[in-house]
Amino acid sequence: MKDLKELSPKQIYSRFGGSYLAGYLVYALLSTAIIFIIKKAGMGDQTLAGFKYTVQFVILYTIGFPMMFFLVKGIPARKIPKKKLGFGRFIACICVTYTIMSICNVIGMYLNGHIGKITGKGGMNPIVDVLGGMSVIVQVIVAVICAPIFEELAFRKFLLDRISGFGEATAVFISGLMFGLLHGNLAQFTYAFGMGLFLAYIYIRTGRVIYTIMLHMIVNGLSTYLTTFMLKGIDIGEMQGYLMNGDMDGYMQFVQENLSQLAVVGLFGMFVIIVCIAGIIIILVNIKNIRFEHHEGEIEKGKKLSTALLNVGMIVFIIYWVANIVLVQFGIDIFG
Repeated sequence: MKDLKELSPKQIYSRFGGSYLAGYLVYALLSTAIIFIIKKAGMGDQTLAGFKYTVQFVILYTIGFPMMFFLVKGIPARKIPKKKLGFGRFIACICVTYTIMSICNVIGMYLNGHIGKITGKGGMNPIVDVLGGMSVIVQVIVAVICAPIFEELAFRKFLLDRISGFGEATAVFISGLMFGLLHGNLAQFTYAFGMGLFLAYIYIRTGRVIYTIMLHMIVNGLSTYLTTFMLKGIDIGEMQGYLMNGDMDGYMQFVQENLSQLAVVGLFGMFVIIVCIAGIIIILVNIKNIRFEHHEGEIEKGKKLSTALLNVGMIVFIIYWVANIVLVQFGIDIFG
């Protein structure tokens, strides 16, 4: 077996694609097998539904992600210079992160709804079912604590430390793409991709993964708070369905029946609008300052993207996840 220190840039990209997919598949197969065994042991469907996602996430964070890290840790890493953001810039980054996530989420909802009309399945948003199947404590542990830590280590720290030297712009794109695809559905891909690009840029400019973890935690925390507490008792999927399908009569009736809760959501919406306006202004003012540095050993111009994408590991990774996203739009879950 070839020493990981002797791998070419193309082989390193391939290693990441293959390793991250392998780690996920081991998690998926193992969790599916364990849940099958538990179900056969006589656990009722109602109890199993509340237990299923907890089991899956425990395996993901104790086996899946650790396996990904283990398979790539031997690849030489570049020490990215560490710089501090400062409090003011960090607050600005919160606004920008949430703005990018919100805009990309709207795009995702639009695409999801229109594709849902074509498939006849409606807008597919598995994350709503996942969060609804977990207790509040588990939601916080998974979405606000574990996911940001493990995902930022995987798609920022481990990945960018090892590929940013081949070309920073390409590395940022690959970080966002892999991060988005691994979410496995269109509803999450769009906002994870957009947010992943920005978090990747923050990491290569600061070299501090703690910043991206904190930004990720804040965004997930706000989303979890909205979904778990503010929208408790409101079938957000039903509301989205009325909007996406153009059923205004159904939508207005839904609003009347949930008026008080939606009013609170409206106040939260005003806060989001203020944050997003601030985020847009910050982006417009600072977009000219975006820069990508060049490094010794960087892939020559014109070959960076092809080197990153046209290799066995990345091709298999992309094909698997694109296929998974397409199947989800038809209501098909490979691992049930």
